[in-house]
Amino acid sequence: MTEVFAQLLRAHRTRHRWSQESLALEADVSARHLSCLETGKARPSREMVLQLAGVLGLDLRERNALLVGAGLAPIHPSTPLDGAAMAPIHRAIEFLLAQQEPYAAVVIDRCWNVLRVNGGGRRLLRTFLDPSEVSEAISQNLVRATLHPEGLRRHVVNWGEVSSVVLERIERAYHARPADEGRRKLLEEVRAYPDVAGRLRCAPLGGAPVAMLHLRRGDDELRLFTLLTSIGTPLDVTAEDLTLESFFPADEATERWFGSRRHEIGSAS
Repeated sequence: MTEVFAQLLRAHRTRHRWSQESLALEADVSARHLSCLETGKARPSREMVLQLAGVLGLDLRERNALLVGAGLAPIHPSTPLDGAAMAPIHRAIEFLLAQQEPYAAVVIDRCWNVLRVNGGGRRLLRTFLDPSEVSEAISQNLVRATLHPEGLRRHVVNWGEVSSVVLERIERAYHARPADEGRRKLLEEVRAYPDVAGRLRCAPLGGAPVAMLHLRRGDDELRLFTLLTSIGTPLDVTAEDLTLESFFPADEATERWFGSRRHEIGSAS
């Protein structure tokens, strides 16, 4: 088991560009002991694992993996979103989704899978991702929904800009956590989509302070930008993985579109 811990520790230290000496100094441990931990000659205590994980800035999922690699039990739970312990988080999410009405909002996990959506979000998705034309695998993942040839791509006016921004976001998230298999597989998948692999070289255009999503399908034309909300100081893996993505109108026409359709589809679910 200590070999697994040693490999993980070396990988995390290298990824965060710490030298053994600087990490040892910051973690208040001798450089010799850290070297022994990285070679598997020494077995770390739970306190040592958590101390090193804290200095390295590891997320809860990575901290659990480091503990398990050292032969220790993980300490951060991964509770289903509908579980009793997550009731405060669930209530907060429902409140935020309702507060965003009539505009769209979705709750996603670390791999951009859609977990919750409000009424405005369903109106948006129903208009531009017709469920009779798009599979659930595409519509229930924001990355696939944006980049897949059968998804929003057909209706994105500024496809070059949007695809560059989305791909850069996935690349950055993966490189921040390269051990995340879910993100790795999703990145490999979308890189294989037509005309996507080279999108990182296409810098977004325009002088706006945020990236815009310009959609057009028939008479429906919307301009949107998004804000991301995450949970501060999470103690649960599920809670740490959650992000609320809120879509805001970038012009008056889009604002009117959402306002005029707010009663077409029910509330958040």
